[in-house]
Parts: sequence; C-alpha cells; structure tokens
Amino acid sequence: MFGPNIAIFVAYFLTGRLGLMLPYFEEHVTLMWAPTAIALAGVVFAGPVLAPGIFLASLLINVGVEPDLPGPAAMIAAGNTLAPLAAGMLLMRTREFRPQLDRLRDGLAYLQFGVLGAGSLTATLGALVLCTFGVAPWNSYWTVWFAWFGGELAGLLIAGPLVLTWFSTPDPVESERASVVERSVLAGLTVLFLAVVLQVGEDMVSLPYGFGVLFLWILLRSGLRESTLAIAVVAGALVVGTALGMGPFVGASPRTGMLSLWMFLAAIGGANLVVAGLVADRERALSQQRLLVAELDHRVKNTLASVLGLAERSRSGSADLDEFFDRFAGRVRAMSRTHEGLARAKWEPMELSAIVAATLEPFETDGHNQLIVSGDRATIAAPRVAPFTMILHELATNAAKHGAWSGEGGRVSVEWSRREDGELCLHWRERGGPIVASSLEPGEGLRLVQGLVGYELGGRATPQLYEQGFECTMRFPDL
Repeated sequence: MFGPNIAIFVAYFLTGRLGLMLPYFEEHVTLMWAPTAIALAGVVFAGPVLAPGIFLASLLINVGVEPDLPGPAAMIAAGNTLAPLAAGMLLMRTREFRPQLDRLRDGLAYLQFGVLGAGSLTATLGALVLCTFGVAPWNSYWTVWFAWFGGELAGLLIAGPLVLTWFSTPDPVESERASVVERSVLAGLTVLFLAVVLQVGEDMVSLPYGFGVLFLWILLRSGLRESTLAIAVVAGALVVGTALGMGPFVGASPRTGMLSLWMFLAAIGGANLVVAGLVADRERALSQQRLLVAELDHRVKNTLASVLGLAERSRSGSADLDEFFDRFAGRVRAMSRTHEGLARAKWEPMELSAIVAATLEPFETDGHNQLIVSGDRATIAAPRVAPFTMILHELATNAAKHGAWSGEGGRVSVEWSRREDGELCLHWRERGGPIVASSLEPGEGLRLVQGLVGYELGGRATPQLYEQGFECTMRFPDL
C-alpha cells in the first residue's frame, strides 16, 4: 500500500501547510483544518493501512510549527493519526457506512463519529499535549481545546463530505436532475452571492445565511456532489476573506468573527448532510415504489394468464359444468395457497417441506387420508413455487378421485432428495388404493403434470402403475 500512503501524505501535508498559511490569530490557529477530514476519508476508502502516511505528514507539519519541540510534535501527530483511524473504522465496521452519504443514517453517523468523534479526540489530545509541555497554560486548556475543535469541525463538515462524495460512485437512483443551463445559472448565482457578501457584507453576520436558499436549490436539482462542492467554494471564500479581514465575519474582535464563521459553517454543513440524506431516502423510496408497481403489474398479468390457462385445461377434460367447476376451483385454490406461502416468505425461496405441507393439507381434512412426507432440506426459488405447487395439487387430486385416497386405508408418501450434482429427485408413491388397470393412460391431470415438469421446470416425470398403486418419479436438474 505504498502508493496510497504517498497520496494521503501529499494531500494531508499540502492542505495542512495551506491552512497554516492563513492563520487567524495567535499564529497557529486556523479557521478551517482540512487534513483530518482528508485522512478520515482515506481511512474510509482504504482502511488503516494509511496510518504511516497520515502520521508522517502530521509529524512534518507539527515539527515545522514547533521545531524545538519534536516530542510534543510526535505526540500530537499520533493523536492526529489515531482520531481519523478510530472514526473511520467505527464508521465502516459498526454502521455499514456508505461514503456516498446518500442515506440519512450515513449523514448522522458521519456527524456523530466523523465530526464530533474525530474532532473532539484530536482537540482533547492536542490541547492536553500543549498544556503538559508548557506550550499553553493549564488555565487556557478549554480555550485551546475550543479553538482546535472549531477548526477541525469546519474542516470535517466542509472538506470531508466533498472528498467522500466525489471519490465514491453515486447510487444510480432515478431522479430528475438540473440541465446544463440550470447548473450554469446556479454556478453564476453562487459566484454573485460570494461577491456581494465579501464586498458589501461587512458586519452583516446574517447575510451569508441567505445562501441556504441557493444551497437547497443546488441540492434538490443537482444532487449532493454539487451541493458539497458549492458549500466548499463558499466556505473557502469566507474563510480566506475572514482571515484577510474581509466579509461579514470580521467582527469587533477576532474571537467573535471566528465563532460567527464556525456557527455558519456548522449550520450549512450539518444541514447539507441531513437534508441530502432525507432527499436521497425519499428518492430511493419513490424508485422502489416504481419498481414494486411494475413488479405488481407483471405478477398480476402472469397470474391472470395462469388462471386463463387453468380454465382452458379444466374445460378440455371435463364432462360437464360441475366437473369443470370442481377442477377449476381446486386449481385456483392451490394457486391461492401458493401466493399466501410466497407472501409469508416475502417472495424469497421457500422450503420444499413447507410447499408440500401447504399444498396437501386440504386433502387430509377428513382424517382418513394418510400422508408420509420425508426428504432433505431443499428450497425452491419463488418463480418456480407456483408450477411446483400445481404439480403436487394435480397428483393429490388424482389420488383423491382415483387413487390411494379415493377409499379408506390408502396412503401417499412423498419423498425427495438432492444429489451431489444439484438435481432434485421427488418420488410420489400411492399404496392401499383400489386395484388399478395394468396400463397407464394419461388423463388430463397427468398430462398437466408432465407439461409442468417438462416445460415449466425443465425436468422429467416418469409415471408408472404397479399392482400396489401409482408412482411418479420426477427429476429437476435446475430447481
């Protein structure tokens, strides 16, 4: 991982030096510290292997600030490495974090672990080292801590989402996006807004908050990537302007301007993450709704086609209307039970034992029909459950009318096993029924079974008649 460490070293060191080039007061206090955010994003993408690059870059920066104190510089560098490592690993391992920040839970997790967690940890360790080695007095601990945390807060809220969203693949959620013309207008309005704020906004602390309207427009029409970029441009301009004594945050004292700027950055950065998560969740829900409607339409059409096919098959083998109704109603009820089972299973693969039990249960209501079921654990994919249920229903109907269940004392056994090559073998065996003919003449129900096994499920069925009763062996290579 030499290459990624070089990359994170360069990015951390350059942004750190750039931040120190614009000190606000007391020489080393910066209004926005981006290196921690870049380090955190790197850990999210590449993991803890980036620790050497982060530590070396932080060490060089801190040694440059205090060359006479290499020990404290190394300790601060260790803290600056530990904070993004801990926050990044917590995000990835405990929160199933998505760096696209396209869910509300991701935005809140980043605020919790990334912004508050990493920011407060670096500030706590840094202020502790400075006070311990006499760089700052202990009675100024919380002043140092707050100044440190403010810079980290600004960087983590502005630079962090920018790096995370632009270096990750966005989720392709269907949504209406702004045209090139509209994006150009938004970019022009952003530049115009900055010019007005920096030129005539002195002492008008509330003026920058007008960017909230423009920010929402960019977020809703262009997406999170563009909104993070626009916020980074506005924040960067305001930070530079404030450091140079321009803009609305140049107050009566440096501390007042610093606090006002940080409050604005916290408000706009936090709102960006929360609103973006809400918008993305809504768009994803609408997309899922469209998919469900399309799937429902497809399933309804297939169901109606299946019902029509059952009606045609039931009519062709029926002598009168009553027989047609009995056949047709029984098959529709079997289909209904199939859909109930699939609904309970949330349209996931169903256990074969559950399919057999649900399909054959109506044939055991009188207490005389004996059923023996045994087999390995096997599942049937949701699209294949309906034809499989119809096969069992036809065999059970035949057994109730002409086979083992047509009189008392008969029994049916259903056994299955799955071979090593994945083929599922199901054996239907009837015993104790009336004496059967020596030759097997397929009726309408048996022809339906053979058609479902062969054409619908890609298997083969072998029905046979013995003196003891009827048997049917079915093999499904891809079930």
